[in-house]
Amino acid sequence: MKRAAVIAVQVAAAVLVGLAIRELWLAGRGEGDAVGPPARAVAVTADVAPDVVAFGTPVVATADVVVDATVVDPKSIVLLADFTPYEVAGTPTVQRRVEGATAHVSFRYTLRCLREGCEPAGARGVAQFRTGLVRYRFNDTPGTGRDVVDWPPVIVASRVAAPAVETIDWRADRTELPAVTSRVSPWTLAVALLLGALALAVCAVWLGRRLWHEPPALLELAPRDERPALERALELARAEVGNGAAAPDRRRALERVARELDVLGHRELADEARALAWSPRPSTPDEIEGLARRAETAAGRGAAA
Repeated sequence: MKRAAVIAVQVAAAVLVGLAIRELWLAGRGEGDAVGPPARAVAVTADVAPDVVAFGTPVVATADVVVDATVVDPKSIVLLADFTPYEVAGTPTVQRRVEGATAHVSFRYTLRCLREGCEPAGARGVAQFRTGLVRYRFNDTPGTGRDVVDWPPVIVASRVAAPAVETIDWRADRTELPAVTSRVSPWTLAVALLLGALALAVCAVWLGRRLWHEPPALLELAPRDERPALERALELARAEVGNGAAAPDRRRALERVARELDVLGHRELADEARALAWSPRPSTPDEIEGLARRAETAAGRGAAA
């Protein structure tokens, strides 16, 4: 019984030794189960050049993303980055290359900072950008993946050494500046300007009324002609003849007399006035005077009736 147990132990030990030798042999050839963590489908590296700059000098930030194209879609790779207080100068460039099952995507940013927050602190300052984020989609599985981008720090050096600043002979002293004075009080000047503006506005309104509106008093002073319309038309016709007016003016005056005679119902006299107005020869003063007297006589009879 003891002999059988011993044989079993020896056989088990031989099997374990054989398995150990097999594993060592396969490991030496690179076969068998993988040892260590599996290879990643995405690898991200970041760089900032140069890493030591003077204030105002531009720097270039580059992020390289290498992926397994059979696992990750190269076209879906995007980079989210915040370089505050630096600003991106120009347009960032993105390059995508696919070689076999490996895809390489490179992001390049030119950064510049000329405002407060970028100056060196003391002799040297350190600019540390915020962590970026790479996002992508998988080919066979839903959802998105992400990886962080850790930007290396940038050392910002001063262009002027501290001893050189201390030895500068400054010509201005803010503590010795005279107090601000004025000949006129600001409140007095404001009130004077306001009164002047009001005076100009009143003058503008007054001038506007004078230019665009005729005063009612002038309209009331204008005499009104209370005479009958025919009498005024005859006076105009006599005046045109007496002044030696041209033929067109005489025709207009006689045509007006004819219209007034038509209104009063004296058609024969109206026809006579039109005949004189449109006669080929100019009407004589005697003809117009005779017409005027007959018209006045007819108008007088009509008024008396």
